[in-house]
Amino acid sequence: MAQIPNLDNAALNLTALREQSQKELLSIIKSIRGKKCLVIDPKLAGTLSLILQTSVLKEYGTELRILSADPLQTECPKVVYLVRSQLNFMKFVANQIKNDESKGLQREYHLYFVPRRIVACEKILEEEKVHQKLTIGEYPLYLVPLDEDVLSLELDYSLQFAFGVIPNIRAKGVASTKAAELLNHMQLEDPMGIPEIDTVILLDREVDMVTPMCSQLTYEGLLDEMLEIHNGSVEVDASIMGAQQDGKKVKVPLNSSDKLYKEIRDLNLHVVVQVVRQKATSIQQDYAEVKSTNTQSVSELKDFVKRLHSLPEIARHVNLAQHLQSFAAKPAFHARVEIEQIILEAQTYETLFPPLNSMLLEFYSFRPII
Repeated sequence: MAQIPNLDNAALNLTALREQSQKELLSIIKSIRGKKCLVIDPKLAGTLSLILQTSVLKEYGTELRILSADPLQTECPKVVYLVRSQLNFMKFVANQIKNDESKGLQREYHLYFVPRRIVACEKILEEEKVHQKLTIGEYPLYLVPLDEDVLSLELDYSLQFAFGVIPNIRAKGVASTKAAELLNHMQLEDPMGIPEIDTVILLDREVDMVTPMCSQLTYEGLLDEMLEIHNGSVEVDASIMGAQQDGKKVKVPLNSSDKLYKEIRDLNLHVVVQVVRQKATSIQQDYAEVKSTNTQSVSELKDFVKRLHSLPEIARHVNLAQHLQSFAAKPAFHARVEIEQIILEAQTYETLFPPLNSMLLEFYSFRPII
């Protein structure tokens, strides 16, 4: 399953951004010859999976590890740390190097800060007496495309450096209006390049304080609510996806590269089940027709084979939708949605107290009650 999202239909040239990040990361890897261990901080691991397939790194003799407080377990003679500029990570790096030295291991160490190095981090490395043992550099990861219409900004001003200052700023809400005025003033003082983005719309959170508190009812919303989407994917038990591997976790990518997901992500769960069932039934009927007759033309057979390629996507979302339904069918979920509707419709609030009391007595999660 492809983890990296397809960006061909993006409104901006996000493919070029991703290719630049790929090029710079591979440049670091290629500059360190031979077998090496790439140690990544936990949050960056998910981010890098949206930029480059791990199989590409392995082609250059790279072994992957996640940075932790534990000693580093690897046989590689060269270690490359790729970490965000956080002080606690410097302690981890220093302790791992010291642990290697206590065992008499002679290794070559490299440290690349993301997106840039800071003095405070290097000061800690000096205090730990490992700074001289490290070759230090930067990996300027500023913008990460999560999908064709979603960007993660890893550094201030990186969007305008990439696409120019946005000329038209529209704002809704008091705080957004103040931010827009400040941005307009800054642009007059320091204009930059020809913009690729025409307009930005700023929405103040205070314009709508209620919506974020409500239960999400779309397919994508429920996936995030119940399984938590991180870096364009969810991690679930393999058994949920139909595999006979109890306890094993699998990552399921969720982005616009999956055409079926792109079609159903904003639909209500009940509608999703109907759409997926309809697609599966249609392919099943086509298969029965192909099997029972020999009258199909080559082009018709080609179309049928093309549709067969969507079967893994259909199976994936059948399993996920079925898992979500098991949660959505519970009385507690229905009660929560009903309470939210009563509040939103400004009905009599007296009817709210009995179900809320029941939730508290049943040790229901306190966060959704609030």
